[in-house]
Amino acid sequence: MRKYSVVFLSALTLGSLGFVFTSCDDDPPPAKPKMSFAAAEMTVKESDADLEVQIVLDKPASEDVTIEYSIKGTAREKVAAGAAQLPADYEILSDLEEVEIKKGETTGIIQIDLYSDSDLEQDDETIELSIESIDNDQIEITRDDDMTITVQQEDGLLVFLAWGEEGDNYPDVDMDLFLWAENASAQLGVTNYRGINDDSYTNWIGGNVPEYFFLPTALVDDGSFGLSCTYYEGTKEPMNFEVTFVEIVNGEEAASVSKTGIYQLDNINKWDDETAGTDPLLIVTFKKTGTDFSEFADITVPDIGSRYGITRSSGFERGSKPTAEIMDQIKLLQKK
Repeated sequence: MRKYSVVFLSALTLGSLGFVFTSCDDDPPPAKPKMSFAAAEMTVKESDADLEVQIVLDKPASEDVTIEYSIKGTAREKVAAGAAQLPADYEILSDLEEVEIKKGETTGIIQIDLYSDSDLEQDDETIELSIESIDNDQIEITRDDDMTITVQQEDGLLVFLAWGEEGDNYPDVDMDLFLWAENASAQLGVTNYRGINDDSYTNWIGGNVPEYFFLPTALVDDGSFGLSCTYYEGTKEPMNFEVTFVEIVNGEEAASVSKTGIYQLDNINKWDDETAGTDPLLIVTFKKTGTDFSEFADITVPDIGSRYGITRSSGFERGSKPTAEIMDQIKLLQKK
């Protein structure tokens, strides 16, 4: 009896000192692993090409985890754009709207390929990603389940051709702008650069002012380039025109150069007139080295003609009409 009373007394003593005995069954469950995007925001340029977006766990996965996510935003994803017969701004190189984190790992990767294009964007574009669901109810999705990628205009050279003068816009005049590039034999020929709608860099063929194209730095090889500025039709003599080169860096005008010329009626030369010859008639040239465009030559006007020299069957096609926003931007540049 003494032995048991000692044990009983010891228990009472421990209780009086504040010790409490609990069952192991009352222990709280371990915290669930937490999932989120590694970053809520990212800012890139179109020319940055390959991106990696990370979805992360705060501790290694105990088994393979599949995450479903949704895509929104103003930039067009390739599959959705193709279904709508629109040009794409980017492509998901990994599984579309699904990503996996392997057992023992903490990161899943969404691979995105941004497309450089010949559009001069008025506003930044966005890619918006959201975690929608996971196939493991033991993982907690935190409030960091959304991510926005801001895609800024890439750097490049805006080239536009305008004609007319203050008080006279030459409404019956039509000019056309064509780009030529030096090939491996140092001869100027048809470029392989194509616009966002898969149109060659001729430009919009029509009676509106100005005609333009945008050359993204990331897409254009180093070398020499030339322009044909065709006086397609009209009754104006002398006919004043201007070619302006504007370097775009970080979405803003970094520098600009303008060259002026004067055509006479003898320079009228329909570019689809196959009797006019087959050689490009260049009136201004320039060069690209690395990220720099330079050596913008003065305009040289021939006595007769202004044709670019290759028939329409060569692969040159009609370009796309400038948007109202682009027209407004070019008009502002013309006023400077």
